[in-house]
Amino acid sequence: MKNKIDNYLKTRGLFLFIIFIFINIAGLLPFENIYIDIFSHFKFQFVLLGGCFFILFLYLGSLSKKFLIWSIIALMFAVINLVCMRDYFGNTQISKAENTLKIALFNVLTKNKKYSELKQQVNEQKPDIIILQEVDDIWLENIQELKNDYPYFLEHSRLDNFGIALYSKIPLIEPKIEDWTDNEVPVITAEIKLYGKVLKIYGVHTLPPTGSEYFKVRNEMLAKIIELSNDSNVHKFIFAGDLNTTVYSVSYKKYITSSNLKDAQILAKTMKGTWNAKHFPFLRIPLEHVLISPGLKVQAFEVGKNFGSDHLPVFVDLSF
Repeated sequence: MKNKIDNYLKTRGLFLFIIFIFINIAGLLPFENIYIDIFSHFKFQFVLLGGCFFILFLYLGSLSKKFLIWSIIALMFAVINLVCMRDYFGNTQISKAENTLKIALFNVLTKNKKYSELKQQVNEQKPDIIILQEVDDIWLENIQELKNDYPYFLEHSRLDNFGIALYSKIPLIEPKIEDWTDNEVPVITAEIKLYGKVLKIYGVHTLPPTGSEYFKVRNEMLAKIIELSNDSNVHKFIFAGDLNTTVYSVSYKKYITSSNLKDAQILAKTMKGTWNAKHFPFLRIPLEHVLISPGLKVQAFEVGKNFGSDHLPVFVDLSF
């Protein structure tokens, strides 16, 4: 029986590892391509898989020395992926200050019906500004009571998972809906004046890269973020939303990492996945981003509880 199991591990283990190698290499290629993009997001998972293969081949190496070479290769890929995650490691760049602004970001999932669980987290966290994504008329009807504490708001309902809304305790200056691309994906924006300073806030939900056209539009929206952020001499910016990418993708590096914006989760060094909330934590990837201009600082970054959506909420405390 043991010999049968060992033979199974040798053949199937090596076959799966070769697939693992090709997927890893694809995700590491420096090209802006939809297929490379898909494989680029799972660095943490690849570290875990590389470690599992390393242990497997160490065991098989006790039966046949040739498997020790494969164990070294598995360890090498685990280390490579760990290096790709280096921005999440190090000393936290959280700064304590009195002038604070707390932002809550919820991708609600249009078909989700757990309205009370969202409101419960809002009551617990007490953010100053709430950005909701994927809202339709039913969602907006069931969260009307938010307006009691958040009297300044703009709502844009849609049936296609791209409705968006913004609620604020602070008066909004020129709140509006913008279309950044020909696909008319709505972006919500407003200015607020706080502690004598003007901040411009954008709620952004890019298209998921599920096809070549959506991939192109998502990248156009990422490019628009960097274009707007170049006007930092006029405004301090906050871009918050489900960007349908992680910091590991070539597109993110091209449009966001190369800008002067900073990712709040990287500054906080928390590395927590937000999608898919229905999976185990080690299977999730961080698709929610809060990008901030220089001069803004992170006081806290927290991923909230599952409230029935496929995304977990994010709560960020900022200071300036």
